[in-house]
Amino acid sequence: MKTILVCNQKGGVGKTLCCDLLCDHLLKDGIRHNMVDLDQQLGSLHEAQQCEDAAVTVVDTPGALLEDTKIWMESADLIIIPTLMGTRDIPALERMIDIAMSLEEKKPILIILNRWNHYNISKSFMEWFEGKYPELRTAVLSDCTAFNQAAACGESILEYAPRSKGAQQFAQIYGFVKTELNLKEGWR
Repeated sequence: MKTILVCNQKGGVGKTLCCDLLCDHLLKDGIRHNMVDLDQQLGSLHEAQQCEDAAVTVVDTPGALLEDTKIWMESADLIIIPTLMGTRDIPALERMIDIAMSLEEKKPILIILNRWNHYNISKSFMEWFEGKYPELRTAVLSDCTAFNQAAACGESILEYAPRSKGAQQFAQIYGFVKTELNLKEGWR
């Protein structure tokens, strides 16, 4: 079984959103999966579930730096670190990257730049990030109203607005995840 860890010590950066969208895509592809919610804020559209024959486990972590963070990372096959792009988000992001990069066994890491917009702060952040971490892969989730509208309806953006920019961007992120973990549709 493969494990996808979605983590950042900072809250409100999109960890649960990413876990929900990953589970939506896995369901759509018929890939049996577990959802582990260590955050326990009950903000997920998916209930925590455990299947004996699951191919993938998606783990949503709390917005806190805990002693277990490194242990969780060591157990993961893929680490996803969502972040916002403000100056207050940088210290937490750097700590998460430092922990992930210090692991004995190197893991694929994906940084998701959540709520990307056309303003200078996003561009400046990206310039800083690419200069400091050129070896890390990034993906963008634009700041689009479809995310908020879908959440207000208790739906995933994949259900609410499947052709929206946000849904298309996450489909690309999911494509990366499937390739990185060698997941196949209907895989158990």
